[in-house]
Amino acid sequence: MTTINEAFRMFLNEQEASLKPDAFLDLEDVILLYEEFLEFSAEDSFSEEDRELYNARHEHENRSYCDIFGPEHLTPSRIKEFLDDYVVEVGGGKKFIGTAAKVIEKFFEWAKGKGYIDEKAFEVNSEVLRKYKKRY
Repeated sequence: MTTINEAFRMFLNEQEASLKPDAFLDLEDVILLYEEFLEFSAEDSFSEEDRELYNARHEHENRSYCDIFGPEHLTPSRIKEFLDDYVVEVGGGKKFIGTAAKVIEKFFEWAKGKGYIDEKAFEVNSEVLRKYKKRY
């Protein structure tokens, strides 16, 4: 299984080769901020099974959320929390929220192409992100 952290790193490595430096830095900023949000708020969304896995791996192996779970754990409700709350809390304006939505959508397109998320998860997440892209 590919973890969220591994997927983010592979995505960033591939994007760096094809983007101009300024565009890549914007993309990297969003991914790093999203990763920070996921780590910070991980325990808010755990099922009982996920909580047990997280606690065991975190305590015994010193693993973080993004080093335990895969991209299939990236859900629409968490995307909304990230864009509506976390990005605003760290000082991101409307333009940055729009940029973040585009970057995350690009990541999901990439993850679907690699087989890390299925078509249904891609469609549900993309629907949420389209609303942000239209709004910002």
